[in-house]
Amino acid sequence: MTIPIASEYQSYLRTSTARHPNERARLVVAVGSVCIAFGFILVIAISTGGIGLLFLFLTILFVAVTQWLFHRLRKARLLGCAIKVTPDSFPEIHAEIVELQRKFDYHRPVDVYVLDKVDGKMVVTSLLGTRVLLIEGGFAADLQQDGPAALRFMLGNFMCWLKARHGRLALSVIILENLKWLSYVAPWILPYWRCTAYTCDQFGYLCAEDLHASLGVIARLAAGKELGPSISPTGVLEQAYQVSRRPLSRYAELTQIEPHVVNRYVNLVAFAGSLIPADYQRFRAGLDEKGRRLLRDLLLETPHRQSPGPIP
Repeated sequence: MTIPIASEYQSYLRTSTARHPNERARLVVAVGSVCIAFGFILVIAISTGGIGLLFLFLTILFVAVTQWLFHRLRKARLLGCAIKVTPDSFPEIHAEIVELQRKFDYHRPVDVYVLDKVDGKMVVTSLLGTRVLLIEGGFAADLQQDGPAALRFMLGNFMCWLKARHGRLALSVIILENLKWLSYVAPWILPYWRCTAYTCDQFGYLCAEDLHASLGVIARLAAGKELGPSISPTGVLEQAYQVSRRPLSRYAELTQIEPHVVNRYVNLVAFAGSLIPADYQRFRAGLDEKGRRLLRDLLLETPHRQSPGPIP
């Protein structure tokens, strides 16, 4: 019996090397802010007597039960109005998901549905034991036409989200929102969520094993399927450079759950340079002199350390 040898990309999938360097620190800050918020809420509830504690307990119980019922009903509705991904309905997509679950060593059940329209093209939820991935049918078809690497990038992106439990704060956030405390902790949670987007992109790239296809998907999310493939990398790098130099653009990102698309683009290139130098050099070779200069300046601002490995 021969044992298959994992590729250079797959060897990083089960290690912390593929995570964004700042993710762990920002997770600590996010969890700490949530704990402090609940601590203040508990102190206020205790100061008001038994009624305050009872109200707090009933609110948390009501939110948890309501969310559990909502997601169960949503899952039941999807079973009737969407097409579930199975070996019979969508064999290619199902095979890719099974293979990615094996690579990630993730064996929890995930219900995958294909719909006509999905906000954000693909959406994943994991709350109270319910894990659902929604895929827009037209978007999945376009990715399949581009080749398997593009589809693997997106599926690997969301499989990473599930494996790394990036939705672990979802229920706490919902409870704080109902208690009108979310605005106090949001500035400390949003940086963590933006870091998880970077991490998911990095894992998606390792699943796709193709930097060009991975960057193409990010460009497609920004400009659409018609113009996305024709976007010049130098133009994206120039726009990212402008974003990094304009305070209002950087402030706008601080209020978002996800980072700017151009920042995701640059981060993925920097990640490839730190882990897979050959891919990075191929990308750099396709740039003109202006693009190389912009890339050099942008890499100095990323937390990824460029690998001194051999270049073919």
